Amino acid sequence: MDPTVRDDYLWLLSGSATALLKQTEEDFRTQVNTLTINKNLRKKTSPTRAAIVIEQVLLRLRAKAKFERANELFFTRRSLEQATSTRIAAHKAKRFANMASVADVCCGIGGDLMALAGREMQSVAAAETVGIDVDELTAMFANRNLQVLGLQHAQATQNSFEKFSLDRFHAIHIDPDRRVKNRTVRGDFFQPALGDIQQRLGRDQSLAIKVAPATPPHRSTPTESEIQWIGDNRECKEQVIWSGPITENPGCRTATYVNSQHQAFHFTATAKEFERSRPKPPEKLGPAIYEPHPTVLAAGLVNALARQMHLRPIDGAIDYLTGIPTTKCALLRKYRIDVEMKLNLKLLFKELRQRKIGMIVVKKRGVDKAIIENIQALKIAGENKATIIATRHNGRRLALITNIEKAS
Repeated sequence: MDPTVRDDYLWLLSGSATALLKQTEEDFRTQVNTLTINKNLRKKTSPTRAAIVIEQVLLRLRAKAKFERANELFFTRRSLEQATSTRIAAHKAKRFANMASVADVCCGIGGDLMALAGREMQSVAAAETVGIDVDELTAMFANRNLQVLGLQHAQATQNSFEKFSLDRFHAIHIDPDRRVKNRTVRGDFFQPALGDIQQRLGRDQSLAIKVAPATPPHRSTPTESEIQWIGDNRECKEQVIWSGPITENPGCRTATYVNSQHQAFHFTATAKEFERSRPKPPEKLGPAIYEPHPTVLAAGLVNALARQMHLRPIDGAIDYLTGIPTTKCALLRKYRIDVEMKLNLKLLFKELRQRKIGMIVVKKRGVDKAIIENIQALKIAGENKATIIATRHNGRRLALITNIEKAS
């Protein structure tokens, strides 16, 4: 890093910049014009440092969706995009409990590193947690973020996967760079490549590789590995390849949803279970439609989950399920069917008007995207709200009016 650039960022990490960061965040919160903010900052510091402060505050505002203490942490644009959220990182860190030494390779600004450093330690007196990143600025920010959270026993340093010795660590977490040139989901083009990572793993070491949800299986992955897809809210955020002693469900796929209270809900299936043929659609729809969580979709576990819950897909190629489930499942979102009708805009408009449904959410699977726009364009007065699902059942196009209720 250029010495002048380093000095500017060291200043940002110092107490000298704290007041400017706080004031700038308040200015953005109260919607002060960006040009005015920049002008005021340049009265107190250099143009370069003013720009750095503005960039950092904007990143912190974006980071609030991922980090509970975002307004105290430090980010780069690229590392924020790839960083694991506090919620998911805390869930993953539970598998590392009581491991005496953990390395977080390609740690970025420390999303996973902070959670790993705070892991539970009951049977081990002292724990070692080390993060490395090839980018000097990113490593500086990760180290400072550890300090912000009071995790002084952990550290982050600049180093590379190729040069850093992993031999002494009981477990390794790694988030390979998937944007070396262009964004990719192919493991051979990651930096480091998936095959290179597996080669460096000792037999008694545990390994967690974080990759994109759409990353396909790689030939280097041991057959006894567990592949887990993890998400929060209604998104699948990442895929984790677990190998070694840390693996909880060898040879399985797992879909995991972590809610806002940090509760985790799982569905796991063996290779035999998720390779079974798809259940046949029923002749008639049940009282409700069930939408699998995106982690279930990404993991390819819709059919296995349907079997376990005694549900069926509504169509041969559509991943909505129907029937009466054996139990409640947090990985399924329920839509009670109040009206089942042919997908016809005129008939749908008449039905919505009769039921005084003025607020609608439209979902679709198996029909043209234009259908959503056409339904959303319907102007209806009414105090009720509902979700309309445009889809197919055994080849027939349907409009399902679901979850009708009074708008609050």
